[in-house]
Amino acid sequence: MIYRLKLHKDVDKFLDKCREKQRETIKEKLTLLRKNPRFNPLLDIKPLQGSDFYRLRVGQYRLIYEIKDDELLIFVMTMGNRGDVYKK
Repeated sequence: MIYRLKLHKDVDKFLDKCREKQRETIKEKLTLLRKNPRFNPLLDIKPLQGSDFYRLRVGQYRLIYEIKDDELLIFVMTMGNRGDVYKK
């Protein structure tokens, strides 16, 4: 079962500012994430403590997302550099 992917508008803007190579790498990781958003041996995924959110690590960037199983949806709420993304 493959999940749909929805990006927050700020994530879209962030991706637009990334270099093409970085953007392609992130898109590849998101494609893998759609197949299994909780565990994938090819991805660095961790649940965030005290919440229902998950973190995907892609190089120096972190993506914070929520899984809605009833809708088969992954909502990527924020994306940024590893030090900044947790402050939002």
